Amino acid sequence: MIGEHFLIKPFARFKMMKYLSILLCVWLAIPMLCAGQNVQPKAVSKRSSPSSAKPANTAPKPVEQSTKIAYADLSIGELIAEDANRWSDKMSAHAAISGFVTLVAKGNDGDTDIRICENPKVEGMDRAHCIVAKCIPKIPCDVPQVGKPITVKGITRYDAKVGTHWWEIHPVEEIEK
Repeated sequence: MIGEHFLIKPFARFKMMKYLSILLCVWLAIPMLCAGQNVQPKAVSKRSSPSSAKPANTAPKPVEQSTKIAYADLSIGELIAEDANRWSDKMSAHAAISGFVTLVAKGNDGDTDIRICENPKVEGMDRAHCIVAKCIPKIPCDVPQVGKPITVKGITRYDAKVGTHWWEIHPVEEIEK
């Protein structure tokens, strides 16, 4: 009987401590949840005299944003050296990559695949020295000649499909020959 009471008492303390810790967490979370709500002050209408009244149809002018995209100039080596799982400040979603065209092929999905390598004599897909640039049907591009230098601008991605595992510019937004 004494041994049974000895085992029940610590279990009851554990259960009580569990509920107290949950209650404490909820109590601390309520102010943080309330702080996340932005209370917007209501606009107060000011009555003005008829002589100084402004026309009611004046709308604020929209702010014009620049449509020019800033591309990070990266070499193929700099792009390949980046760990695809750890995005760094050096990387950019929009990049300009220069190299030599070593292959142009039409993909099954309608994309034009352009293999770009650091050296024009690279054969095959050398993941340490090459990337793939993909022109999509919605943003067509002029097909470059194999062996020619090229700069592609577009969105960087890492293709981790089985059998690929390489960096891409997909889609290509601009090609400079």
